[in-house]
Amino acid sequence: MNTDSTRKPNYIENAWNEICSYQSLVKAHENARKGKRYRPEVLDFTARLEDYLIEIQEKMIDGTYELGPYRKKWIIIPKKRLVMALPYMDRIVQWSIYQYINPIFDKLMIEDSYACREGKGSHKASHKLQYWMRKVRRKPGGEWYYLKLDISKFFYRVNHEILIRILEKRIKDTEFMNFLKNIINSRVEPFGLPPGKSPQEVPPGEWLYEVGMPIGNLTSQLFANIYLNELDQYCKHKLKIHYYIRYMDDIVILGSSKEELKGLLEDIRRYLNEELRLDLNKKTCIRPIRCGVEFVGLKITAQRIRLRKSTTKRIKKEVKGICERYADGRMSEGAFKRRAASISGLLSHADTRKLRDRLNELYLKATAQKQKKEEEKREDGRYSRIGGQSE
Repeated sequence: MNTDSTRKPNYIENAWNEICSYQSLVKAHENARKGKRYRPEVLDFTARLEDYLIEIQEKMIDGTYELGPYRKKWIIIPKKRLVMALPYMDRIVQWSIYQYINPIFDKLMIEDSYACREGKGSHKASHKLQYWMRKVRRKPGGEWYYLKLDISKFFYRVNHEILIRILEKRIKDTEFMNFLKNIINSRVEPFGLPPGKSPQEVPPGEWLYEVGMPIGNLTSQLFANIYLNELDQYCKHKLKIHYYIRYMDDIVILGSSKEELKGLLEDIRRYLNEELRLDLNKKTCIRPIRCGVEFVGLKITAQRIRLRKSTTKRIKKEVKGICERYADGRMSEGAFKRRAASISGLLSHADTRKLRDRLNELYLKATAQKQKKEEEKREDGRYSRIGGQSE
């Protein structure tokens, strides 16, 4: 990377050789396997680590490496989404890219962008928004309002041409940029939706190649942040918005009047349409902050942070499911404890005392059922041995 005085800082040059280096790929493998090292494909890769990394390196250098094919999976968290997963080898390639350029682009982002950034996250975003709500509530004058921006099908509508143009403003390494273009314009699988359509409404033959990114990819998270950083910069430096916060495509703006926010909404809508080819959907709204703000899966007021009703419902359903699987032996104790710890971590960041009581009831019921079944098995075994002896 050239950092001499003839160029602006944070330009990326002469990067490709470093990204393709064996040391970089080893580090990418270490990052990619975190939390997954005992999966069969990871164990297989690790058993022949050097051979596989050299194979990846040679293909990246000679320009023949292609990502894919993707494994598809529908999830409903909190709404129905099509998630696409790459083979492990491809995830190493994505990590080799991510670990090089993410620190550079991260320096260009605003303070109050919280998604997929080290030291940020949804919990810090929720507490920052609550801090602002408390702050403006103490200001003299009338009631304050919030503008909630909801971008329609963001991941499915990212424009490839615009994304490449944004990346080219910083990346001056031709080989590296060509590789990124191949990822973005991949012909292995179309990721884009026609305007106004949801994934389940579009048959396979009508998905688009020129827009969209696969949900679940590491590079998709990075590209999404880079793409919407353009909006962040516009809102902060052109529109001079002070109370502006973003978590991926979840955006909230605070203002001292409806009229102020209506004006900002029209400016932002026009910018999204003309510069980023994105649209806002009908969930975009302006409301008093006393009503509470739904943000990062939470309902936030100046006094409390609670889970949204839909999130509470989903957690209850999930806990009931894992308790039932644990009770009848379909889930190991270790897997149950790991999932329970994850859910407990989520609950710890909101006022969830009543929900915790209900979840504890489900857990106690499941453990009682498990103990009863284990006792029944022991009894069956005892009678079986007695019967065998009497014969």
